[in-house]
Amino acid sequence: MFSEEKLLAAYPFVATKAFLVDVGAHQGTVSAIFAQKGWQVLAFEPEAKNREVFQQKLAQFKQVDCIAKAVSDVTGNKVPFYVSNEHYGIHALKPWHDTHQLAYEVETIRLDDVLTEKAIPSVTLLKIDIEGADFLALKGFDFKKYRPELVMIEFMDERTQPNFNYTHHDVVTYMKERGYITFVSEWEPIKEYGREGIKTPPHTWKQCIPYNVGHQPAWGNLIFVPEQDHQKFQATLDSYLKELKKIQKAQQISRLRQNLKQIPGIKILYNLIKSKQS
Repeated sequence: MFSEEKLLAAYPFVATKAFLVDVGAHQGTVSAIFAQKGWQVLAFEPEAKNREVFQQKLAQFKQVDCIAKAVSDVTGNKVPFYVSNEHYGIHALKPWHDTHQLAYEVETIRLDDVLTEKAIPSVTLLKIDIEGADFLALKGFDFKKYRPELVMIEFMDERTQPNFNYTHHDVVTYMKERGYITFVSEWEPIKEYGREGIKTPPHTWKQCIPYNVGHQPAWGNLIFVPEQDHQKFQATLDSYLKELKKIQKAQQISRLRQNLKQIPGIKILYNLIKSKQS
């Protein structure tokens, strides 16, 4: 299955001391990938249960720091935080899902404030996934001081427009003004949000192409690349998709072989050949 995280991990970053800022770190999937590569990681996860899992999962990595605050465009506000008791990945600053319930207040912080406070010299990769408030977090990042090699944020216009008054087109324009071009990783409409410990229908990926996709996409991720690195990212994407096709083909062949083994006549023949070989 296509994975933006694996695509980003395959990208040939040039930073010698690589640094990930992971906003909406959830249970640490993205942070773990880059921590294992030796990257410094500054993560943000205001939801207590997910943050506890994050800290347990990444406890061995001393270069990882997780902050229990909600990233926004203002520092120091106390704002309501809504939690879903059914779906562990959609806790949010606005109650956009029918399972959302007001849980507690969280403190907000701007990225530029915390990066200055911690004297972070550079940011290699900025990833934002905070259930609709993504653009607010992006606006709190100082692109004059920091120049990430890649930026990725989630988008879903039907969520962000009514709750935060923006669409993915607004974010693309904002980043274009800062010298970044956009790739859109588009997914089919979500059948069901994830439930912890329960198997749910997998999300279906559609495509990853340069903006604009030419229609109203359901949801996905916007990947921003400095203009001069356009071809470099395209080459990484092409290589990743080619490798993904090889893996999918190998899996299809394996499933076909397993299915053939279950046909009575072929199963007998297979067991006969196997017994002779042994």
